[in-house]
Amino acid sequence: MLLSGILVKLSRLIKGKMKLKERVALGTFLMLLVIYVFLLTKNRKKESKFTVWEAKIVHEDSLDKFQQEPKAELKVEAAVFPKQQQKDSKEEFISNEINRLRLEFKDVQIDDVKNPFKVAASWVNERQIYPSEHPEMSAILKTMSTAKIIHADALPKGTQIKLLLSLEGGQKVVFKQKRYERDYVITGKPYDGYDRHNAEIAAFHLDRILDFRRAPLVVGRTINLRQEIMPVATERLLKTFREENGNICYFGMCLYCKEKEMACADGDIMEGAVVLWLPDEWSVFQKQRHPYQRTYVDGRYAQWERDETYCNRVVKKTVPYDRGSRLLDVTDGTVFDYLIGNADRHHYETFKDHGSYVMIIMMDNAKSFGNPFHHESSILAPLRQCCILRNSTWIRMKQLQNGVLTLLLEEVMSNDPIAPILHPSHLNAIDIRLTILLETVEKCIKEHSKEKVLLEKWDGI
Repeated sequence: MLLSGILVKLSRLIKGKMKLKERVALGTFLMLLVIYVFLLTKNRKKESKFTVWEAKIVHEDSLDKFQQEPKAELKVEAAVFPKQQQKDSKEEFISNEINRLRLEFKDVQIDDVKNPFKVAASWVNERQIYPSEHPEMSAILKTMSTAKIIHADALPKGTQIKLLLSLEGGQKVVFKQKRYERDYVITGKPYDGYDRHNAEIAAFHLDRILDFRRAPLVVGRTINLRQEIMPVATERLLKTFREENGNICYFGMCLYCKEKEMACADGDIMEGAVVLWLPDEWSVFQKQRHPYQRTYVDGRYAQWERDETYCNRVVKKTVPYDRGSRLLDVTDGTVFDYLIGNADRHHYETFKDHGSYVMIIMMDNAKSFGNPFHHESSILAPLRQCCILRNSTWIRMKQLQNGVLTLLLEEVMSNDPIAPILHPSHLNAIDIRLTILLETVEKCIKEHSKEKVLLEKWDGI
């Protein structure tokens, strides 16, 4: 109807029958129409200049922290960004990360077993166990998995069977033996079951991908117990060895170690994970109770399980969480533990006598990857209640969504000596959990604002 009316008036204008007022009105309308079309075209050109990846990786000082360029919105709207630019940026990120994280054991030549361990020792400082860029990692892990064992002892610390091994050159490692097949599902409580050796390996590589750099180095290894352990074992360890159905078994020494729950090899061959012992300067720890510790008693709940205001009322007002890096380390740890399904972080360790800026060390991760079909929501409590997270961690999570995290994890674990490390169901669980983590943080941002949730420094309430 509007178009028909305009055409009639134009016809009358051409024939000279239009009155002066009608001519002015029509001219004004046409001028406004031209301006509208011009502005619409200009805005569309501007929109096409955006790229999909909001965050750029910027390495600063020895900690290689990520920073985010200021943007108006956190969410990436797919409709705004050209699909080809999205694809190119994502593929470039994946390629760069694979190059940074790839392990090539076959091509590594080791002339002196001491050299790789000297490099590993030089890496450690208050805020890292290894650097973001670590091309020497292949040589270190290969040496851990192949160096001759010269001494073996029980490691009484903790509740699970562990061996303390000394390798040629004097380096110590902790050996955690296989107890389950890869597809075994741990049912019951989220912290039930024996330690999972493959969980230690997977958690270490996840720490690399997240670029936290707070987990000790871990690699898979197979050991001939009869030839490599028993001849160099201490008397107290050797006393725990038995032979059962043609398999060499042992029960070690620990709080819950008992003969009826021995760990048994496949014949003489025991698969496991070796964890690098930190250098002397960095191997004295301050053990602290986690503010979100469980009671481990049926029917008895901790305060944080009964009160969603617990973080604001208690944690944020308690040293060392009232300011500084510690509470941000706790919520980083929440991201890490939720992804691996670790509900057993009842205590944590920091480096002793190295100042207040020391990190929480992400060690003892073997109670992870138990049940890929259960996503324990209680692990999220510190993040959900405190609603603060490092901005760099948020950026990293966004970059790793939509299958990127598990693609990288599967790739970097593929060259481990005992690969495959995880059953596919656990990789699928990680993808699901990352989505839930992102939703949790987005809810915090919606309720409290981006500026109050995403931080690099916590100055307190």
